[in-house]
Amino acid sequence: MRSNFAIALVLLWLTSVHAAPPPTNAADVTANVETLLQGRYDNREQVAKAPTDAEHAIPHVTFVIERAPKQDFSLWHVHLETDADTSYDQTWAMQTKVEHDGSIALVPYYQFKQDSVPVASAFDPKDWLSLEACALRGDFAKARIEGMSEGEPCVAVSMNVGARRALMPVGVVREGEWLRVDLNLRGVRTRIDAKSS
Repeated sequence: MRSNFAIALVLLWLTSVHAAPPPTNAADVTANVETLLQGRYDNREQVAKAPTDAEHAIPHVTFVIERAPKQDFSLWHVHLETDADTSYDQTWAMQTKVEHDGSIALVPYYQFKQDSVPVASAFDPKDWLSLEACALRGDFAKARIEGMSEGEPCVAVSMNVGARRALMPVGVVREGEWLRVDLNLRGVRTRIDAKSS
């Protein structure tokens, strides 16, 4: 009886060892994510193909993503134009974070008063507030990133951000030359298909 119990314990231990994900080097993982995301992206092609009526029109959006000197952080500059005379700008800090279970997340941060465009070289995380509930979680592979925030917790937390939350990425897919970002424009989740430029 004891030998059967001991064998069962050994089998259980072997199963748990083989089922555990391989350890990841956090620095390598975050560096890969930051390198893959870095660049300038523009949805000009999407705008050209979109309907022109006000209800279905897609605004012109550019994303400039640059590394910050603080490891694991990048700045996402979002510029949105609704017409030739109207544009909106918002910069988010994104922290690439390896979570307790080994999965990866992009955690957005915002500045309480963003009076000018933040400069990556002067970035200090102490000046930014975390929106952990809006973290983009999903599949972060070597050549492809896909992450999405959870709806309800993010909505509750982002209410404090005000109108700027419309420019906050709530979903992202990065593959090939494309950066596809979900924004909540006019209260509707809208996919922006931006191409590397």
